[in-house]
Amino acid sequence: MNRLGLLLVCALAARSATAGEDLGALVDKVAGAYGGRVALEKMVAVRETGRVEAAGSSNAMVRTFVRPRKLRVEIGEASKPTEVRVVDGATGWRNGKESTGVGYEAMVLQAVRLDLPFQLLSQRKALVEKELMDYKGKRLRVVELRLEHGLTITAGIEPETGRILFSTGTTKAGSSGSMTFETRYDDFRTVEGRLFAFKETNFAGGTKTADIVLSKIELLKAPPPGAFKP
Repeated sequence: MNRLGLLLVCALAARSATAGEDLGALVDKVAGAYGGRVALEKMVAVRETGRVEAAGSSNAMVRTFVRPRKLRVEIGEASKPTEVRVVDGATGWRNGKESTGVGYEAMVLQAVRLDLPFQLLSQRKALVEKELMDYKGKRLRVVELRLEHGLTITAGIEPETGRILFSTGTTKAGSSGSMTFETRYDDFRTVEGRLFAFKETNFAGGTKTADIVLSKIELLKAPPPGAFKP
């Protein structure tokens, strides 16, 4: 290798190392914004209560999340919900019937994004920084996390605050391509020292699907018995 080539390789290696260190600092800032490493690691279960507002309708919603990737979403009145979606690791159900394909993958992505600050922290070595993103007059840094089975999730992070303002989850590519789900986060509040977004605006394939407006977030000491079964 000639001298010019050697210098180029060294420069690229130095730039890569600097970028890695810089990304690590960004992840630390995210963790700090959402309550700190210890608080994130100790979080056992979360129950969120609110409403789903879509196409002129408004329905009650309760969703419960537990690591790793356990999620239950009930839409409608508690005594007789109109929709129940459950994911328990490798298995998912919708209204009591097993869910597969894009339907299951969408639930997995939702479970991951509800735990996104911790996922970025715990999977920091697997993160890849993407191009900067313009969002509501802000310049966000974007990091991507590749999940199992071809799924990916990205986070748009405000570098000044460490807050995640935008995320996308993409299903694996099939015969008809992949599906992308987008979420915009607003109305940030602190609950027992942890930061949460009390409003989400959701899109599927670029089309708005619903606003989720939360009224209450509870940090549970243990998951509710039987919550992650159909």
